[in-house]
Amino acid sequence: ALNFLFPQAFYDAIEDFERGQVLQALPVIREQAKPFIQYLELSELPGNMLPTVLLYLDALTAAEQWREAAEVATQIPLSLAPASVLDRVGHLALALADAEQSSALDRVHRHVLSARMLSDARLAVMLDLAHAWRERSDYLRAFNLYRKIQVSENVYQTRARLWVAYCSFYLGHDLVPSVFLDHLPEMEVSTPGYSLRELIKARLSLRDEDFSAAMRSAAEGKTYANSTDPWYPELLYTVALVYARVDMNEASIAAHRELSISFPESPWARASLKDLETLTP
Repeated sequence: ALNFLFPQAFYDAIEDFERGQVLQALPVIREQAKPFIQYLELSELPGNMLPTVLLYLDALTAAEQWREAAEVATQIPLSLAPASVLDRVGHLALALADAEQSSALDRVHRHVLSARMLSDARLAVMLDLAHAWRERSDYLRAFNLYRKIQVSENVYQTRARLWVAYCSFYLGHDLVPSVFLDHLPEMEVSTPGYSLRELIKARLSLRDEDFSAAMRSAAEGKTYANSTDPWYPELLYTVALVYARVDMNEASIAAHRELSISFPESPWARASLKDLETLTP
């Protein structure tokens, strides 16, 4: 194992960092960790080299030294590192978005996308990161991650293809959503994601003003969805939209009210309340 010895000042700095004295700890942590960065291709070997660099990355993040944090993160070989490291670098990208550091964000997001030899554990992390971007309505970053997941055969492939189609719809692509839906394996109504597929089909039919097809898909999706599905509020909203487009205003109002009562914190509930103002005198 590659276990390196450090001066006592380094361990004192770790204690300072853990007590929240980040700016005091950072220079000492930087001094000890920075020389390891050029040797990170050896980081899959047991030892304390990678943990030391990750401590440096955590200290930079806590100190909001965003440019330097991005520089360190993008030199970590994610294809060799454990899934937990991919998760940390992915969450740095989310923090960079919160801090409006667009240039550093682009670098780190590209680095996450560059990861190869994805194990199931790494794919699970990448899927969670894609979900996080989608929930922020950053459909392009989510699309790129979902698309990477679905390229090879794996346990998440069908789910990722559904989300590629979903994000593609919101990105305004004409053909991509249908292409991905057409290449899904046969799905039983009990298959996880079946109701998501029906939601996407309903959205596409609404876009194309095929209201009867939209009604069929929305009703099918609602019938077989679970209220804990993350797309369920949007499914209710889509049902309400379809009812409104075919002049079934009472049914639309009922669906909007169900959504706003059952999921008051959802952005779809807020959209529903706005629609209710136009539907109710």
